[in-house]
Amino acid sequence: MRLRSTMTVKLFRDFWRLRSQAVAIALVIAAGVGTLIMAVGLISSLGATRDSYYDQTRFADIFAPLVRAPETLMANIRLLPGVAAADSRITTRATLDVPQVAEPVTARVHSLPPARPSALNQLVLRAGRLPDPRHPEEVVANTAFVTAAGLVPGDRFGAVLYGKQVELRLVGAVLSPEYIYALTPGQIFPDNRRSAILWMGREPLAAALNLNQSFNDVLVRLAPGERPAETERRLDLLLAPYGGVGAYPRDQQVSHRFVTDEISQLTTMATLMPPVFLLVAAFLLNIVLARLVDTEREVIGLLKAFGFPVRAIMLHYVQLAVLLALGGLALGVALGEWLGRGMAGIYQRFFTFPFLAFRIDADAYLLAAAATLMPVMLGAATAVWRAARLSPADAMRPEAPADYSGHAVTHLAAALGPDEPSRIILRGLMRRPLRSALTVVGLAAALMLLVASQSPMGSIGRMIDLGFGIADTSDLAITFAEPRDARALHELERIPGVLRVQPFRAVGARIRAGQYEVREGLSGVAPSGTLSRTVDILGQTSDPPPAGVVITGRMARQLHVGVGDTIAAAVTDGERPVLHLAVAAVLDSPFGGSATLDRAELDRLLREGDMLSGAYLQVDARALPGIYARLKVSPMVAAVTVRAATLQTMNDTLVQNFNIQTFFYTGLAMLVVVGVVYNSARISLSERARDLASLRVLGFRRSEVAFVLLGEQALLVLLSLPLGIWAGIELWRFLISRFSTDIFTIPFFIEPRVPAQGVLVVVAAAGATALLIRRRVDRLDLVRALKTRE
Repeated sequence: MRLRSTMTVKLFRDFWRLRSQAVAIALVIAAGVGTLIMAVGLISSLGATRDSYYDQTRFADIFAPLVRAPETLMANIRLLPGVAAADSRITTRATLDVPQVAEPVTARVHSLPPARPSALNQLVLRAGRLPDPRHPEEVVANTAFVTAAGLVPGDRFGAVLYGKQVELRLVGAVLSPEYIYALTPGQIFPDNRRSAILWMGREPLAAALNLNQSFNDVLVRLAPGERPAETERRLDLLLAPYGGVGAYPRDQQVSHRFVTDEISQLTTMATLMPPVFLLVAAFLLNIVLARLVDTEREVIGLLKAFGFPVRAIMLHYVQLAVLLALGGLALGVALGEWLGRGMAGIYQRFFTFPFLAFRIDADAYLLAAAATLMPVMLGAATAVWRAARLSPADAMRPEAPADYSGHAVTHLAAALGPDEPSRIILRGLMRRPLRSALTVVGLAAALMLLVASQSPMGSIGRMIDLGFGIADTSDLAITFAEPRDARALHELERIPGVLRVQPFRAVGARIRAGQYEVREGLSGVAPSGTLSRTVDILGQTSDPPPAGVVITGRMARQLHVGVGDTIAAAVTDGERPVLHLAVAAVLDSPFGGSATLDRAELDRLLREGDMLSGAYLQVDARALPGIYARLKVSPMVAAVTVRAATLQTMNDTLVQNFNIQTFFYTGLAMLVVVGVVYNSARISLSERARDLASLRVLGFRRSEVAFVLLGEQALLVLLSLPLGIWAGIELWRFLISRFSTDIFTIPFFIEPRVPAQGVLVVVAAAGATALLIRRRVDRLDLVRALKTRE
């Protein structure tokens, strides 16, 4: 009992002596633990919310669009092996004339799910009510569109459904598991004000599309344990006579892919970022404990001489390491929970879940504790082992100073240092190469995080510039409800205010190469086009070849093909030919994954004549109101994309998200800088207090003495800058490869200001820390320092 009480008193006494270093270590640990708790909590929250939402609304596992099939076919679909439930529905595209929105609104329209508990893709009502079957004009819309467009239940707006002009009345706002991330065709970011998802009664929608007692879309939910591939194959065989374009699983559904990609990116962050902070904390802890063991040699010797067992002494330093880490662990958990709740609020606006509560499982706390204690034990191991190896006799004697006489370090320092203080700094650094190197690595890690976290805006800006400054310079992109002949092009050219028109042809396809397959489109573009051009990730434009196809780098990797290989494209539109195309070039494009070829060549292969799916328009801005009015009522227009509005939406979304991320990582990096610089300087001060006091007695001024101590830290900071910039650039290069998706590829681009800002933040944090140390140097007790034994 006496032994235990003595070591307990010593434990808390040592902790109090190291309180300033403990704070610095705790801040670094808190940064790592906070990142881990936030990321793991968000992964758990998003995953659990998504899965719960899917289960509650019975979200489909397989989607199978087609042209037209009789309702009686559903009995055969429900009898397919592996099918637990199946529903038919009607879906189409429409253009809306919403009074509150100047531009035409592009809409996807679905028939309402059946009014039974087992229905698939059920809706969650957020405002108003569902449509009354007795009122065919009633619709509900997705909540994001209702809010962004400023609509309320009871508002009316016009719509063009399959060439028919109708008036609709909004009666409610809903959420759907199919549109957690609501994109309409042609979009890469949601534009909630100019795109909508509508649901209306099946009978009026069927009447508008001439699909009475028929359907053009199938939803399937699989039995537990069933794999989708075999069911998809059977569905394709069954629906082929009815224009089936190919069933696809939930994994390829756009909204689900975006949520899954976000979870994958959070997993990358949770795997990569926390170890950086925690390894830096382990390094700091190792230095602090090693220095403590050195200064307590005599104490350790006395404890052993009085009969204290070695395991008790080792346990003491292990407990001290744990105690130093516990504060950072507790602070990190609190920080992670706070950041997680804030990020959950952002995700709630970004992804339209009916609920998203930030939750942390007990496993996350255990993981955080293990991730903290393992590097802490690693950092303490060396110091604990040194304490255990000290014999009482050796420990009672002061450690013999190292002999540096005649060493190359002395001659090198003399050659490099113009004066004696500079030579003292260089000798101090070169005589402790491992500690100096680890300090440089710790500071470089902080700068690495700064550079990597501030680089996204530059790369995203470059991606937007490539996509909308070089590739697409049009004002409007028009998509037709069905492929049209050349007369449609002339109709567009005759609209007052239209200055230039560039047509395009697009068809859906299942592209195969051997055993590999992707679902992408074939895009036919005009050579030497000025409104829409093919551009690669480096900004180089190119015309489609007269023969062959250009595919994206991502598609080439998915299909395992290269230039000269042949791919088979099973077209899912029209007569559905299978086209065998030679790969003429592989191009990394910032947006999309379609295969591109000459429009005339695509028309020839499809054997349909001169047809177009839409056109890019350059218009007179003053004529836009009249152009919008014409397009809103045009029966041939299915979608209108306004380039300026798309740019504004992308910028607003990205600036909001990445500004928060940049602020977060800048704060964490500053914690690392403060922790590393402060600990390094405090340990140097404790080790060299006698030397510094001697310099003062010999006549050196306070500024010169401070220069000796802080100059060493300044030199370490300078050495860390190029390493940190290089590491940050490489980290962002790695993250780009993980953050790019099937829909867009982020180009590698770093603005020159990013490394400069990172350097300024590191230097500012190091300078503020140096001021704290300078005050300690100025208040140095000369008498007490000179009485310290060597």
